[in-house]
Amino acid sequence: MNYLPVSLNIGNRHVLIVGGGKVALEKLQLLSRFRCFVTVVGEELSDETLQYASSSHIRPFQLEDLEGVFIVYACSSDREVNRLIKQEANARGILVNTPDDPELCDFLSPAFFSDGPMTVAVSSSGTDVRKAIAWRNRIKTYLSNDEGLIP
Repeated sequence: MNYLPVSLNIGNRHVLIVGGGKVALEKLQLLSRFRCFVTVVGEELSDETLQYASSSHIRPFQLEDLEGVFIVYACSSDREVNRLIKQEANARGILVNTPDDPELCDFLSPAFFSDGPMTVAVSSSGTDVRKAIAWRNRIKTYLSNDEGLIP
């Protein structure tokens, strides 16, 4: 096992998402649940993507985009761009997640749910996302049916 399960405090931190497709939108929707500042950079950004972003740039990724960033989601459809982002971010001490490409990930985003201060997260170390989501859903259902632990 290579991934240490942790809860990362991203409150008031700057998160960068590179890419404007479906995966980038999913990460934006996830991050909208947290109090962080999210910049999205992509050559094509949908109106829905723009509504979730704190700031945006409709253009290709530039190295300057990494300035002041805490973590990066490299969601480009171009693996070479994602590889460049990982290399340059890591050189600056920034952790990178490249969805669907565990080789280019420093961290993973698990399937999770929260109830107040309690959070349950399930990870497959990037090998079976669908199974992690299924497990999360089964645990949530179990806890929902167990003496009303989850409303």
